Amino acid sequence: MTSKDHHDLTARLTALANGSAPPARFDADRSIAEGTARLRRRKRAAIGAVAAVTVAVVATTALLAPGSGTVAPTPPAGPTPSTSPSSTPTPTPTPTVSGIDPLTTEVHFGWLPDWVGGEQHIGYETGYHGIYAQARGVGENAARIMLSQYPAGSEPPMTGVNVKLGKVDAEPVNGRPAYRVVADQPERYQPTLRWLTPEGRWAEVSGNGGVPGDVTDEVLHQVATGVRFGHWNVPLPVQFTGLPETFKATDVMLSRPDTDGVGAWNLWLMFQVEGKNVSVSLRPIGPRPVYTSTDGSPYTDPHPPLESVQNGVEISIGTGAGDPPSLEQLGGLPWMLAHTKALGPDAAAWTTDVIVP
Repeated sequence: MTSKDHHDLTARLTALANGSAPPARFDADRSIAEGTARLRRRKRAAIGAVAAVTVAVVATTALLAPGSGTVAPTPPAGPTPSTSPSSTPTPTPTPTVSGIDPLTTEVHFGWLPDWVGGEQHIGYETGYHGIYAQARGVGENAARIMLSQYPAGSEPPMTGVNVKLGKVDAEPVNGRPAYRVVADQPERYQPTLRWLTPEGRWAEVSGNGGVPGDVTDEVLHQVATGVRFGHWNVPLPVQFTGLPETFKATDVMLSRPDTDGVGAWNLWLMFQVEGKNVSVSLRPIGPRPVYTSTDGSPYTDPHPPLESVQNGVEISIGTGAGDPPSLEQLGGLPWMLAHTKALGPDAAAWTTDVIVP
């Protein structure tokens, strides 16, 4: 990453951290362009650590061609209605529970190519970029497939980052109209397929990275045919208790595998409190990514988060330049940590009752 890129990303992330959350929407091209920097930012937990976007992800692996891909299994770590033990979740209304799950998804993968590696390589996000699921491989430049659904009554945007986009009719998806999004500069835009769902909403799959054959128009079409729509709560490895109602979880991101390539997963949550941000990050105990400044020297966080270890999980909580007044009155970051419980690295122990009274 160049110094110019670094300063541009830092400026945009700082604006996000210091302002209120923007309206939720999903733009695949923007997600690809900004997503990597934002994923890395959450590793520092504190919103003030935006300079960490200069990190280089160092890992490599040989990826398998999709070949005879299989249907991804859905163990407890995946999005489930939490009321049925079935390995294949059926969309149902969210049940009344004692707690709130801040991470829900309305899309679920069915068929996926072999390089994904099953449900343990499927992550979810809700917040700034809307709601989407992402299936990833492992290693540097690992292939990934992103899945989302646009709001009812809306048309997907035909805007890209410094490219001109167009539509090309595609083979119908389960009998429904579909089209591919193409760019005048193909190298600057990832393969993208959009189709109309039975409910009349537009859905989208896009992908990039990997080796030739990992993400093709044919692969995306096969992925699209197996997509299911509904409403699922995603089990998370943490539980918060006794938080004031003013603590609103606005952005939640469960990445599997860890986007820095050093762990099996990473969870990042951002609470909006009185116009300020409280950031919580969890990851299994293990190697940590190395962050550097633009000059190559080790990065030092000017506002280091409070860190702890519980049940084999590292917890990091930060507020950047200062605590929200209500949090400061309660006892600051130590109080927040005391009301945060890590449930362990094994997804079988995770819960959908994430925020409880």
